[in-house]
Amino acid sequence: MTTATKQDKTIDAYLATIPATHRAALKKLRGQIKKLYPKAVEHISYGMPLFKLHGHPLAGFRAAKRHSALFVWSSTALGTLGDMLDGYDTAQSTIRFAPDKPLPERIIKSVLGARAKEIKDRWGRKA
Repeated sequence: MTTATKQDKTIDAYLATIPATHRAALKKLRGQIKKLYPKAVEHISYGMPLFKLHGHPLAGFRAAKRHSALFVWSSTALGTLGDMLDGYDTAQSTIRFAPDKPLPERIIKSVLGARAKEIKDRWGRKA
């Protein structure tokens, strides 16, 4: 559906290009990530908004035709959440959700916490 273009150099520019049906949920998700990890650096990478923690991908998001998605670039972070993701369409490092049903903050906090711990454990930085 929508991917970042050369004109989309900021997350604000990216959000301006996606349908309003997806925009509110992704703006909320962005705000939640910034609140939980204020030191994470945001930019456009991999064709989507991305947040890096200590130089390593923490999370990204994207709008698709029928869903929105949160990406964590980890093959194990989602597996640490047990049944918390029951009812969501997931892949190895992705949670897909309906644009009109944003992810609950407890899920965002848990998955980003797991990813931040991986960053700390792997690269030795305080997450």
